Amino acid sequence: MAPLPTIPASYFGTAVVLLLAYTACVAIYRVFLSPLAKFPGPKLAALSTWYEFYHDVVQPGKFTTHIQCLHQRYGPIIRISPTELHIDDPSYFDVLYTRAGRRDKYDFMAGRFGFSTDSFSTSPHELHKIRRKALSPFFAASKIVDFESVIKAKVDELCRKLAASADGEVVKLDRAFVALTTDTITQYAFGESYDHLDSPGFEKTLCEAFRTIHSVGAFGQHFPSVFKLLNALPLWFVKATQPEIMPIVTLRQGMRARIGEIRAGSNGTATKTDNANIFYEVIHSDLPDSEKTDTRLVDEAQLMIAAGLITTSWALAVAAFHFASKPDIPARMRKELAAAGWPSGWQKLEKLPFLNACVLESVRLSHGVVTRDPRLAPDTELRYGEWTIPRNTPVSMTTLDVLMNAKLFPEPTSFIPERWVEKPELQRYFVAFGKGSRQCLGINLALAELHIAIAQVFARFDFELFETEESDVQMAHAWLAPYPKLDSKGVRVRAREHVM
Repeated sequence: MAPLPTIPASYFGTAVVLLLAYTACVAIYRVFLSPLAKFPGPKLAALSTWYEFYHDVVQPGKFTTHIQCLHQRYGPIIRISPTELHIDDPSYFDVLYTRAGRRDKYDFMAGRFGFSTDSFSTSPHELHKIRRKALSPFFAASKIVDFESVIKAKVDELCRKLAASADGEVVKLDRAFVALTTDTITQYAFGESYDHLDSPGFEKTLCEAFRTIHSVGAFGQHFPSVFKLLNALPLWFVKATQPEIMPIVTLRQGMRARIGEIRAGSNGTATKTDNANIFYEVIHSDLPDSEKTDTRLVDEAQLMIAAGLITTSWALAVAAFHFASKPDIPARMRKELAAAGWPSGWQKLEKLPFLNACVLESVRLSHGVVTRDPRLAPDTELRYGEWTIPRNTPVSMTTLDVLMNAKLFPEPTSFIPERWVEKPELQRYFVAFGKGSRQCLGINLALAELHIAIAQVFARFDFELFETEESDVQMAHAWLAPYPKLDSKGVRVRAREHVM
């Protein structure tokens, strides 16, 4: 048997030298010659995305707050990676996130959860416009008003559960709100509720599943193949090693089956249900067939559920902590509701100044999406002060920086609803749902849920906090949505019905 050919050692030496030379050239270019080299920021961030990896993965979910520290050192515009700039200036938010002109998303950030065909993850401006246009009519204010009776029924169901526990039982209120928002969005979007409100102790929720997916997203942003690997693994292996994400796997399987049923209906074996069903409408819309694939619709479904339950339920949990901590707030709200004749509709509740201020302050302190959201302007050079930003450069801002800006919101960590009543102009900086052509589609549904739930739940019940402190409703990890410290037990309360 002939011996295997050997590679001369000198070849390895040459390869190493070439690799080192290439690395040195890339480093020199990025730090000194790149069009972004003139922008302030740490040299390590300019050198490699490993800088972000360390502050977002090794230090879990900490890059958002680290960027804030960088702004304090380097100023309002900084370079945070070899290719990306970040701006901390509330007045610039409307410029970057505009409705006029093209704004693409940054591919590096867009696909960090393993799929990119849903409207949130779509990078090209024109394709996003097509996908959003198909969904926008379902989230118009008039549609939400028509759906109000279902929201009220879900909130009533939650109130019945709380009343049944009013003998001193400790309730995990944050999980209760996740169950509420999950049942609401699934009923609204798909015509059938997941009935998580019926789960004993509200244990059957998607809390852990989405927290796991969101935390893995920070890793997947740098190594997107991790999601391809997860999708290729057999279900028994995923269930054994990552049981937290099985509810998402089951959800996607259920949605795929539901889509199949709707497609069968288009062939005459089924009909549209009486309930709202966005799948049915999209499948029967004039979208091109490439936009109606099972995979894309399942991605869109997962987005709707995640967007519809995580941030809204967290805002309610934040409200619960502060309402329980400051009894004068629910007392003032009840007085306002009584003077108005106890209205129950979203648009009437929204007109009550103090109640609306409580909603705005709850959302402000819950922050919405807290990771940065880069935009690329392919048709123009953006300007910030004396800086000219090269065309197609990813530029990001963070809603957290606006909502917690001490100049706009003195004592930014304090729950002060009066600030919205005394200074209505602050609503210009209410950016928790984003702004511009990619503003959150579900803003009307979220605001309706928040107004109705806060008015009903916190008017009907008094809450006593149980082993819950402010750190349980403060962001410790920015994994798309804000998450509290890892050892948090949530917002736990004892509820008792309020005696008028």
